[in-house]
Amino acid sequence: MKYFSKYPFIVEDKNARSLSFFCKKEIVSLNREILEELKKIALTEHRDARISMHQSPESNLHSMIILQHRGTYVRPHKHFIEKAETYHLMEGTQSVFIFDEAGKVIDRCDMSLEDNLLYRFEKNYFHMSIPTSDYVIFHESKIGPFIREGDNIFPSWAPANDDKESVKKFMDKLMRIKLKK
Repeated sequence: MKYFSKYPFIVEDKNARSLSFFCKKEIVSLNREILEELKKIALTEHRDARISMHQSPESNLHSMIILQHRGTYVRPHKHFIEKAETYHLMEGTQSVFIFDEAGKVIDRCDMSLEDNLLYRFEKNYFHMSIPTSDYVIFHESKIGPFIREGDNIFPSWAPANDDKESVKKFMDKLMRIKLKK
């Protein structure tokens, strides 16, 4: 299937593990129509999807519009190349968790359009987000490059993606955590 036919500069990344697209020009603006197309694609395909505003995995700055469905599990991770990250919420709601090395939650940010639109954390923290609405759209930025094998470091205390029962218990437990500010 051909995606983004009105926007030929947005091309599918056939090598990606998820439904992903790159913008193949140096100056990029994404309008509401492109976001609506991303939503249509993700909802029709029943998959998470992303548009990378950078041109390739080797780019020095990664700027991505990400759509994730409720129930998406992205295993807690940190990055081999130390990378700070910023999340900017665009639609929906999500909770972002920051963990210490032993797996203890040290921060939780509940993001919504009414409160906590932006969330940034420094390098070398295990982190993950959990969509809390039917889907969430957010802008993520961090330094590149992306290294397919080895970019992410996964802790032993977090369940693997294919362990569905443990993943559900883990996510349910996280959503019950309320931190005192």
